[in-house]
Amino acid sequence: MARTLRVDPPPGATVTTSARAGLYLLDDMEGFDRVVVVDAIRTGAQPPGTVHALPLEALHTPAGPSPHAIGLPSALALARASGAQVPAHVWLVLVEAEELDTVGEGLTPAVAAAVPRAVEAAREAWREVAAT
Repeated sequence: MARTLRVDPPPGATVTTSARAGLYLLDDMEGFDRVVVVDAIRTGAQPPGTVHALPLEALHTPAGPSPHAIGLPSALALARASGAQVPAHVWLVLVEAEELDTVGEGLTPAVAAAVPRAVEAAREAWREVAAT
């Protein structure tokens, strides 16, 4: 998906990839006021390949047990509370995965089929976040 967006990025957007999570992802956000994060999620409430797009504030997740397991909402809240500069506007585009415990390359068929919808959701999320 990042390759698709990199070839034709939304106006004013910088497209990057990262393997970081939690507090470590904040380093990748440094210097940006508006961010769209695209990631996989496993809620089990929707079938694999379902695309969710929402502002960060709409995501309700528990705090993680350590900096290695902390979620993005908690990481941003902790950083803000400590006075760190973090993006003021964050949107999430999340693709429902079949499972997240196996490390490997490639996408399952359901997730691969969702890529065009996720790309369009990322473009729309950027329009939302850029307009704020």
